[in-house]
Amino acid sequence: MSGSSIPSVLMLRCSALSHHAVRAAARHTGLSLAVEFAENRREFLDELRRGATDLLIAGPEGLPDIEIREVIERARSAQPPIPVVLAGGRVAESEAIRILREGATEVIRSGEMERLPSAIARALKVRQSGVLQTQAQQELDRTAVMLRDNQKLITIGRLAASIAHEINNPLESITNLLYLLGKEEDLSPAVRNYLALAQRELERVAQISRQTLNFSRETTGPIRAHIDNLLEEVLSLYSRRIMEKNLRIERQYDCPVEAVVYPGEMRQVLSNLVTNAVEASLPHGRLRLRIRFARSWSDPGVRGIRVSVGDNGSGIPAEVQRRLGEPFFTTKGQRGTGLGLWVARSIVQRYGGEIQLRSSVKPERHGTVFSIFLPTNLRPQKVTPAHNVSDGGDGETEPMIFPTTTASDSAVNLSSAESDSRHKMGA
Repeated sequence: MSGSSIPSVLMLRCSALSHHAVRAAARHTGLSLAVEFAENRREFLDELRRGATDLLIAGPEGLPDIEIREVIERARSAQPPIPVVLAGGRVAESEAIRILREGATEVIRSGEMERLPSAIARALKVRQSGVLQTQAQQELDRTAVMLRDNQKLITIGRLAASIAHEINNPLESITNLLYLLGKEEDLSPAVRNYLALAQRELERVAQISRQTLNFSRETTGPIRAHIDNLLEEVLSLYSRRIMEKNLRIERQYDCPVEAVVYPGEMRQVLSNLVTNAVEASLPHGRLRLRIRFARSWSDPGVRGIRVSVGDNGSGIPAEVQRRLGEPFFTTKGQRGTGLGLWVARSIVQRYGGEIQLRSSVKPERHGTVFSIFLPTNLRPQKVTPAHNVSDGGDGETEPMIFPTTTASDSAVNLSSAESDSRHKMGA
């Protein structure tokens, strides 16, 4: 209803109907009502603006400074519309019909007050139906916006892949020309040095182009892949940003087991974790990357691969953690879309996996660790589009698991397994 389990009724004071009659009618139907009163136009409008009214009950004469027609219009223009029951007074049948046509839900004349309990019950059902319809429409509107934005992202991705593909040919030509130029015998040492620098930078451009194509190119089915190789590809793509912040990368790859994945999707998940960690890190910070064989947090009987990406940034406040994974929720302003974790989470869940987050904002021990768990005995379902991730922190908050699990031992074990590394890196 109005956000409370008890319906809220706004009653316009009138001589034809007392609030005792309203409460008695509600009790007769087994309802508990929170009744508010309005004695003039200002009080009536203030109550409507609060948005807590589920039902409006008034006499046919309205209030001294507002006619019943305007009362009905304003109630019906609320979203969702507020049912209006007019009760009491002597109302001719033709007048009652006119009032119903104007939008009133019920008109009860003075000799029909026994109808008031059932009228209140019906009106509240109408209100509840309106609330549900409004919520459904809002959800449809949000879904439509999400689909439009996802289509934009898909288009941008295809455009990036097309550009990367198109520049490969001129890059290859330039590489060949630089090679031939290097074969000239009369080049000065300075020129040869410049030439070597140009070749190295050109190779870096070519590598970025190849990585961009790898992200967009997908296999027709899942394949067996080493997660550490995919993670290294992602790191190479963000190498410039890592160098700009002078971040120290600590690797712990202790899992030779392959996972059955769609490589493009898994790069997307890992890319989200890495880029978030890089952006959260301060200059000269550390990133800890860990891959190991482990058990599911929610079902210890399921074995698989756990990938953790930790940073020693400032951490994620509790109020932000509660909203992580919501579509379009971002703390990056215009730089963020709010879809990264949402997309990554969807991918991981389709793989039968889980995401966990630990984070701390304590001055003496701060940072964030996102972890994903991928079972090695399940065939992944292809995701269209993709989704988010999480693990690790300091114990300031309980680990957040997507989807939420009932088991806490796995999270505790993870905490103890990560505690040494987090303490060393400040996370």
